[in-house]
Amino acid sequence: KFMGISQQAKFIGHGIGLEINEAPVLAPRMKQELEPGMVFALEPKIVIPGVGPVGIENSWAVTPEGVEKLTICNEEIIELQ
Repeated sequence: KFMGISQQAKFIGHGIGLEINEAPVLAPRMKQELEPGMVFALEPKIVIPGVGPVGIENSWAVTPEGVEKLTICNEEIIELQ
């Protein structure tokens, strides 16, 4: 249960390449290590029953030194009224 909602997405991210959604899938049971040169999207989200998924997605590149954020956007929560 997360924030009072029992449904959650089964993964936190995925690789990006020739297709927008590629391996590796970043999920609890997946064991593939990220390597320099890989690009992946982190997309934490929750699924609200009867509404759908809500989340944010950022793209990252794996470098020899670690990771580099590729997405340039404001990550503040925006309240809609």
